[in-house]
Amino acid sequence: MKIIAVEEHFMSQAVNEEYTKIFSKTASPAARTRAEYIANYIKNDNSLIEIGEKRLAFMDKTGVDVQVIGYGNNSPMDLPADDAIPLCKQANDELAVQIAKHPGRFYGFATLPVADVNAASDEFSRCVKELGFKGAMLNGTFNGHFFDEERFFPIFEKSAELQVPVYFHPGEVSEQVAAHYYRGNWSNMVASTLAGQGFGWHLDVGIHIIRMTLSGIFDKLPGLTLINGHWGELVPYFFERLDAQLPPKLTGLARSFTEYYKEHVYVTPSGMLYNAPMGLCVSELGADRILWATDYPYLRPENPREYLENAPISDEDKEKIGYRNAEKLLKI
Repeated sequence: MKIIAVEEHFMSQAVNEEYTKIFSKTASPAARTRAEYIANYIKNDNSLIEIGEKRLAFMDKTGVDVQVIGYGNNSPMDLPADDAIPLCKQANDELAVQIAKHPGRFYGFATLPVADVNAASDEFSRCVKELGFKGAMLNGTFNGHFFDEERFFPIFEKSAELQVPVYFHPGEVSEQVAAHYYRGNWSNMVASTLAGQGFGWHLDVGIHIIRMTLSGIFDKLPGLTLINGHWGELVPYFFERLDAQLPPKLTGLARSFTEYYKEHVYVTPSGMLYNAPMGLCVSELGADRILWATDYPYLRPENPREYLENAPISDEDKEKIGYRNAEKLLKI
């Protein structure tokens, strides 16, 4: 059985150096601390910036045949337009060069300069049509603004036109949210982790998908497809509740929340090889709406193939999740 992992990451060292210079001028102390942490991380471990033999060796060892790669932390997406436009292009070009060296093993998601939606739409089109990328990845919100705002609509219009998905990946939560929900009588490191990969990132991007759905964007763009990691970022656990409390009579939408979600959203494990959320997502969504992902190199599970092969689901469903859904959706 082939394994296609669709939430894998890289960073450009050159882009990150520029990002850190720009970001440090305006970022909060907490955000600067995290940016510096990432800069030190890639100095000590080149797994994020390397797309070659080291990555391929890990893939071969763990049974992953294909990685679909999107930008990781410190995305140039976050920057003002004048900086984001050239740096996103540089990141995308760098990724494309590395992908071309290993045909059939790597594919890409575009990084977009969302501060300028026209430039973002143009870069999206260039990446798909000229570089062969399979969609785009958005990391969190943009300066605290969710992408259901009307000004961002052209990006998703372009996604539907190109017939490729947009991956909603977690990003930093706002300082206000972090302070209100996640700081307490514990260390700054605990607070940062709780607001980030421990819980806060996931809740934030789950709310993002809820907001996109309630905005009515799927009625406006019936061909739009989104991807959400970490087993749906908690949202599938609340399908019945969302439908009960937000019926079409209240939302003004044509269908229920769950109907939109099941038609327009795919989920992935993002390396969270846990039985309970996998069972729930298979039950609630069906295997047709699940893609595989390991979240390399942030997570490096030793047994992604073995885990899926031993999952208590049919062989047909294993193949759908392992590679067939990705081949169909991403045209691989």
